[in-house]
Amino acid sequence: MTAALLGAREARASGLSTARFGGEHGHVTTDNPTAIYYNPAGIALKPGTRIFVDGSFAARWVSYDRPESAISSMTGTPEGATDANAGTAKLSNFIAGPFAGASSDFGTKFFSAGAAVYFPFGGQSTWKPNDKYRGSQDYPGAVDGVQRWHTIDGKLRSMYITGAVAFNIAKIGLSIGLSGSAIRSEIDTIRARNSDGTDDLVLSDGTLKEGRSWLKASGWQGSFGIGAIWNWRDKLWIGASYTSRPNITGNMTLKGELTNAFGVAPVSEATPIELTQRLPDIVRFGFRVRPVPKLELRLFGDFTNWKVMDKQCVLDASIEGRKCDFAGGDTALTKPEEFGAEGDGTKGVTQHIPRFWKPAGGVRFGASYWVVEAVELFAGLGFDSSAVPVQTIEPALLDSNKMTFSLGGRFRLHQRLHLGVTFTDIAYFKVDTKGRNVLNKFQAPTKQASADGVYKQNIFLTNIYLDVNF
Repeated sequence: MTAALLGAREARASGLSTARFGGEHGHVTTDNPTAIYYNPAGIALKPGTRIFVDGSFAARWVSYDRPESAISSMTGTPEGATDANAGTAKLSNFIAGPFAGASSDFGTKFFSAGAAVYFPFGGQSTWKPNDKYRGSQDYPGAVDGVQRWHTIDGKLRSMYITGAVAFNIAKIGLSIGLSGSAIRSEIDTIRARNSDGTDDLVLSDGTLKEGRSWLKASGWQGSFGIGAIWNWRDKLWIGASYTSRPNITGNMTLKGELTNAFGVAPVSEATPIELTQRLPDIVRFGFRVRPVPKLELRLFGDFTNWKVMDKQCVLDASIEGRKCDFAGGDTALTKPEEFGAEGDGTKGVTQHIPRFWKPAGGVRFGASYWVVEAVELFAGLGFDSSAVPVQTIEPALLDSNKMTFSLGGRFRLHQRLHLGVTFTDIAYFKVDTKGRNVLNKFQAPTKQASADGVYKQNIFLTNIYLDVNF
């Protein structure tokens, strides 16, 4: 449920980070309005007024091969129904993410300001059905695929509304900037679920057991960003920026409702809930250099403190004093059988999903060559590490180390209008948990169905933007 919530995001960098605004021109030393997100100091690098409209279009393919050893049944798998919980699940989705921003120096030489609206997190995941069980009277839930215990269908949008200011200290070639964001996050997701955390299809007497959980939640958060860029004679740019955690501390509370349907029991009344989690802060750094007028080289990277993503909790909002502080987190991955039971630090927990992510980051190298003044061609190569350990990886929220390969160009259509196009293939390394997944070994209410298996993923991303200068 909460896993499916975040699995809706198309993970294209470490953890859940998704932004590819500006294609190869979206980075920590950029001078276009995507700097409002990457490094607010960048909007002071060029004079005049700029309007920037950008779209990222991603095609995503995923497969998850769940072995028979991952079946987490207490009542046993019915004869002939092994493929209801073991086999290969596949996903093939398309998603679009917009960015629209503008910046201006208002005719001055030292002050710039800008604003932007964009969706760095957003999208949906819909897995292909298991057609063998379409219309099945005995095991109707199996039609949703072997991954259904973690996700069937999920939608999420996080909209950022950001304002930024920047100052250019021309004498020393330094620009500094500051941004502030209001963030609106919305979730709508469904997955298969049994109250005891198993993947049982039926009870011991053959009665249908498999159920469903539907969660809807939303909320507002805030964050800030700060950055600086040093420019030497328009030949060398060195930049760094910091983006804070949502709500500064990283704590997020989304309010909504949860609806359950277990086995043959009637669908429950929607329960008011709160979903809590913590998201990280990000440090970006890099430089670009022009050794000759027609050639630019870029090297930049980021560090994301995903260690703060230790858990996600769904709490019953009607219970006073509700809390989700489970003891024993330091040894949870090595001694999962001793972790996850309710205790003094918990109250009102409907579901608890351990993450125990780790810090992650990436680095990218890029180069541009101007064939003529109006035509810039570029290429890029990058590596991003995974924040998700194999012990808690699952189909709704999966990640792995990955390589990125980019090609594209920027073309002057008019004296004041440029078109940019970038094609990027994101090749994820295969993940084989090799029996190390521990989600089914935790104590209730933390226990879930096992997510052991082999994961494969690839994303092909097309980024197109229009940049208008006045």
